[in-house]
Amino acid sequence: MNQSFATHTPLSTKAWPFYVLMMVLTALLISLFIAALCMGSVPLSLNEVWQSLKATAILTSESDILWQLRLPRSVLAMVVGVHFALAGLILQAVIRNPLADPSILGVNGGASLAIVLCLLAVDYVQLHLLKLSDAHFDFVWLPTIALLGGVLATGLVLKLSWRQQLQPNQLALNGVAIGAVLNALVMWAILAWGGNRTETSLIWLAGSLYGRDFSQLYLLLPWTFVGVVGCFLLLRHLAILQLDSEAAQTLGLNVKRWRLVSLFIAVALAASATAVTGPLGFVGLIVPHFAKALLARFGLGASLPHLMIMCILSGAALTLAADIASRTLISPLEIPTGTLTTLMGIPILLLLIRRQS
Repeated sequence: MNQSFATHTPLSTKAWPFYVLMMVLTALLISLFIAALCMGSVPLSLNEVWQSLKATAILTSESDILWQLRLPRSVLAMVVGVHFALAGLILQAVIRNPLADPSILGVNGGASLAIVLCLLAVDYVQLHLLKLSDAHFDFVWLPTIALLGGVLATGLVLKLSWRQQLQPNQLALNGVAIGAVLNALVMWAILAWGGNRTETSLIWLAGSLYGRDFSQLYLLLPWTFVGVVGCFLLLRHLAILQLDSEAAQTLGLNVKRWRLVSLFIAVALAASATAVTGPLGFVGLIVPHFAKALLARFGLGASLPHLMIMCILSGAALTLAADIASRTLISPLEIPTGTLTTLMGIPILLLLIRRQS
């Protein structure tokens, strides 16, 4: 059995240290959320934030900053963090590879390519064929388009790995190769055909929460609900999938079917988040390992229910902290949030590779 995760154990086991840890992470997340509302190129005091939150209409510049910019952006950062963290947890459990994250199956590359091609096609049709003065696209379709691209990329990886019975190592190798090709195609499409979308596309590909509002948040929340509920319903099957294929089949599990279902949920979570913010690198890699180390520090077993709850809280906190840093380090300019998460993830990736060696 792979040792990255323990099998399913009841939440009642050593309950009180886990609840203490959960409350500490919740308090940290609340503190970061308050800091996100206060900090920025225009600092707001706690009293100004409180008065703006109580206001029923946008009456002041402080209210406008809070309701139009910081509040939706901060909530969206937490939601996106949950998406990538849970996707990484599922992939690491199913592939049984501690280095797995959404990019390992080409999810980020497939979603990015689908969105870029769709935006460029809409621009070309509306501006050149229909001779419209301004191109318009209904962004409500972005998560579905991203999901389609992610599913197609993942399907290609699975197809290449099918003869090897979807073995973890083969999945990882094929995923890295396909992801590299897709990312190259994305850059080629933007630089060759991007036109007016080149700059925004490059910023989006770096992973950014700049300019996000409640419309993007409302777009993502249905996917969040379905994905989180699906994760908790999969707990028992994920625990068995961590065993090798023969042992899982002995326990009566249809390994291929539940691997595919698990992978689909992971792809849906990662692709929908990518559609809204672009790829935030290494969040899906960092958070499950952080959650596991935190549970071990408190003497708790890394059961999947524990890990899933820790990933939800840690993923939200990590992404929100990265977003705060992205808009305050060189204020009033911004660093793409994905750049910071990548910078945090690279040392952790190198450490994990060294440990595996």
